[in-house]
Amino acid sequence: MTQSDSDLREAAKKSIKKKRGAWQFLITTLVVFALMNVIWWVTTPGESYWPIWVLIGMGIGVVFSFIGAYSKTANKQISDAQIDAEIKKMTGA
Repeated sequence: MTQSDSDLREAAKKSIKKKRGAWQFLITTLVVFALMNVIWWVTTPGESYWPIWVLIGMGIGVVFSFIGAYSKTANKQISDAQIDAEIKKMTGA
């Protein structure tokens, strides 16, 4: 396997991990939201529907998680030229 093959393989692994993480976070959000609904229903049914704030907060995280995992720019490789340019900026050279 050449260096570029191993780099491509590592990039693919990273992409798969991001996608799995996004789906796991979505499932976690749904479970937490269901739990919050049960707590709301048992303790204060008919009053202010506070679980919506949990859904909004975690929903924003879910959206950004999926954007990071599935957007075209998320899986774009960083070139050596970009790394060199960033080092030059950081060192002031």
